[in-house]
Amino acid sequence: MSAITIGGNLVHYEVLGRGRPVLLLHGWVGSWRYWVPTMQQLQLKYRVYALDLYGFGDTMKDPRRYALDHQVQLVVDFMNHMAIPKAAFIGHGLGALVLAEFARLYPDRAPRLMLVSAPLFDPGNLDKRVPAGRPAAPGRPPAAQSSSALPPAEATIMNATSAMRAALLEAARARADGSAAAAPPPPPPPPAQRHNPLSAIIGEASPEALLGRCFKRGEPEYEKLALDLPKTDPEALKQGVSLFDSGRMLDTVRLLPMPAVVLHGVDDPLIPVPDEAVWTYITAENDSLLAIPVQDVRHFPMLEYERFNRLANDFLEAVDITKLEIKERWKRRTR
Repeated sequence: MSAITIGGNLVHYEVLGRGRPVLLLHGWVGSWRYWVPTMQQLQLKYRVYALDLYGFGDTMKDPRRYALDHQVQLVVDFMNHMAIPKAAFIGHGLGALVLAEFARLYPDRAPRLMLVSAPLFDPGNLDKRVPAGRPAAPGRPPAAQSSSALPPAEATIMNATSAMRAALLEAARARADGSAAAAPPPPPPPPAQRHNPLSAIIGEASPEALLGRCFKRGEPEYEKLALDLPKTDPEALKQGVSLFDSGRMLDTVRLLPMPAVVLHGVDDPLIPVPDEAVWTYITAENDSLLAIPVQDVRHFPMLEYERFNRLANDFLEAVDITKLEIKERWKRRTR
C-alpha cells in the first residue's frame, strides 16, 4: 500500500510501470482497485497512478473535503507531492467529473484526457445555449464592464466583499505568473437555476444501491466491487454532486482545449448515455474531441468492454486521437 499525507489526511494510491505519467480517477462505486487490469496493460510503457479520492477506498474519510473543489485540489496536491508537472488522465464517473473541472482550471497539466461514463445530461436549452466562458467572437465589440457581462472569475471578484476581492485578485495574479494554484472557479448557478439530476441519481442513493444498479449479485464484477462498499462514505456521494449543474458540465467539456475522448456505455443503468443533442453540443466546434458510445456495455467499460485497455493505450499513443481506429465512434450528422 502506498500513501502520502495531504493536509493531515492519509491519501492512498497505487502505481505501476515506468515512463510518462498517467493518472486514473475512479467513480462513485469502488476505488482504485478496479483499475488494476488497465494499470497492468499500460505499465509496459507508462508510469500509471490510481488514486483513491476523499471518502473512498483507503483514503481518509473527512467530510470537510468531499465537495468537488476539494477533490480537484486533491489531484493538484497529489501531483505536486509526487513532482508530476503534467499527466494524461482517464476519469470514470465521479473521476470524470473531477477531471473535467481539473482540466478547466489547469489545462497545461492535462495534455490529453479520457472521460468515461461522465455525467452528461441535456439541461433543456441546448438549441439556444451559448457555452459559458466562450471567448468573444472576432470583431465583436466588448461588453460593458458590469459584473453580469464579465467573465465568471472577474464577475466573482467584482461582486465579492472588499476583503474577498483582494484575496481573489491576488490569487488571479498568482495564477498569471505561475506562482500558485488557479484562481477560484466561478460560483455555480443558484439552486433554482441549477439542473442537477445527479442529486437524485447519486446523492440520495447508498453505495450498495448504486452497485446493485450496475451489476447483479453473483456477477464477478459485483463481487469485486463489493469489497470496497464498506470503505465508501455515503456522505462523499451526496456532497460530491450537491453543486452539479448539467449545463456547466457540458460547457466545460465542449470548451476543453486539449485532445479528449468521451466514452459511454449505451446500456449504462446509472448515468444514461448522452442523447444526440448532447453529443452534438459537446463536439460542436471542437475537432479534438472524440465521442464513443459503446454498445452492450453498462457503467464500467474498463471491466465489461474487452477493447477498453487497447483503446486506452491507443488513446495515449495517438498523435491525433480523432483518428483512432474504432468503429463505435459517434459522428455528427450533416444537414
